[in-house]
Amino acid sequence: QIDANWMARVKEIVDYCIDNGLYVMLNDHYDGGWVETSFSDLSQSNIAKNCKTMKELWTQIANEFKDYDDHLLFAGLNEPNCDDQEQTNVLIQYEQAFVDAVRATGGNNGKRALIVQGPSTDIEKTDNWFNSLPNDPSNNLMVEVHFYTPWGFCGMMQIGEEHTISGEHRIM
Repeated sequence: QIDANWMARVKEIVDYCIDNGLYVMLNDHYDGGWVETSFSDLSQSNIAKNCKTMKELWTQIANEFKDYDDHLLFAGLNEPNCDDQEQTNVLIQYEQAFVDAVRATGGNNGKRALIVQGPSTDIEKTDNWFNSLPNDPSNNLMVEVHFYTPWGFCGMMQIGEEHTISGEHRIM
């Protein structure tokens, strides 16, 4: 259950943005890492549990915002940690749960633009493994990728900064 005070605050910020002519992409950005860390367990019971969580989470969010116009977009996840085709196939199941949950709430959610993420939201992994999209009756999906190459240009704040990249500790 999403905390009512948290949801009210999110809605307040979304309203500020839309009232000022902005478009808003609302996503479940990390949320304690429940999805990001789930790809190490690809058992059917874990997949079913996570699909159920996706549906419950996005049903609540979608119901709260179902009357908002196309200035609001939903993105199901953020940088899901997928490292191979098998994990990507599970990711697509989670994203199908997201799409199904949002579309089932009605209102403007029946046609709202929904954003799905490729594996690790990485452009190369998405190109290699993201071979199909979730089924969407409104045919209004976008795919999100992030491009962090070269890291020294995209993410390094200063020379000598330390980073952990793919489990390796590096000093830039």
